[in-house]
Amino acid sequence: MLDIDRTKLEALLKYSEPLYGEEKSYSLHELAKIWNTDIDTAKTILRKLRREGFIRRTRSGRYKLSFAGKVLIAIYKRVKR
Repeated sequence: MLDIDRTKLEALLKYSEPLYGEEKSYSLHELAKIWNTDIDTAKTILRKLRREGFIRRTRSGRYKLSFAGKVLIAIYKRVKR
């Protein structure tokens, strides 16, 4: 995990951050709306977030932040201050 450069990491954090603090899961359409993108772009973002471990797929087929994603965002928010 996280074998990516800083620019890519910041982009992944940018897309993950709006989901931080929420204990709910999201459909692909909901994520596209949150990210203000079309469905194809949302699929690409989602695929990258899943590959790097930021988001996981639930049994019901929805998506939510993984524990690792929550930890990384919390660290990012502290460093960003």
